[in-house]
Amino acid sequence: HICDMAKPWPVALAVGLLSAQANVLEGWNMESIYRDIDMYIPSMNSSDVEYPKCEVPAGSGEFTGICIKQHRLKSMMTFCRDTVDYDACVPPHQPLFPEWNVTTKDALLRRLYKEQVEFRISVEMNITVDNAPVIRFTQNSPCLEAFRKVLCWFNFPRCSTSNVSMPLCRTACSNYYQSCKYEKIGAEYDACKDEVVKTKGLFESGLTGTTDVLLDQCFLEDGTGDCCTGSSALSLLSAMLGALLAAHLW
Repeated sequence: HICDMAKPWPVALAVGLLSAQANVLEGWNMESIYRDIDMYIPSMNSSDVEYPKCEVPAGSGEFTGICIKQHRLKSMMTFCRDTVDYDACVPPHQPLFPEWNVTTKDALLRRLYKEQVEFRISVEMNITVDNAPVIRFTQNSPCLEAFRKVLCWFNFPRCSTSNVSMPLCRTACSNYYQSCKYEKIGAEYDACKDEVVKTKGLFESGLTGTTDVLLDQCFLEDGTGDCCTGSSALSLLSAMLGALLAAHLW
């Protein structure tokens, strides 16, 4: 009894539950309890089962996507077609949810983009004596284009040659704030600094975690591609990004 009392309580609890279960089952016809589990084995497999798995979003630990070659993606997208110019991590074919695929996700991004742009412009146009909102989207096509591109980059991350999803490039953050006319103090925008991303999330969305990472522009060890998602040659992001990141569109 002294030894039993010395057991850590979770172990003692588990032993007690197993003993109680054994007493309840004693004398039962076990054949009447067990069932053939063949009926629970899926009868259909995804047509994309041969493709390598990848994380969506990058760094999430959720391997819910597959890496697809760039040439295959072009026919599946309209909204993100010209932006996702790389091998990307995308939704696979799922027999139980056949309606959720690359095309559906691309269309969802288009709809959310339209809704958020219209909302932001309506706020900016509501100018009164007591209210003078900062103009970011209105008559600012570089900022609007930046918004579209970053939505695509975040939701369709680049796949490396080893099929690892790549986080956003830091230049994506810097170019967003430049395109949408934010004030810059010092060498880097505050929201693009690692310590701010860690505490406030990407673009100060308030969402923090392993997916909230910005990487400096670089190339993979074999020199075949970027080690992050988003080209420094393009304008990026938008002031409404935080709201859309909160929607977790992966």
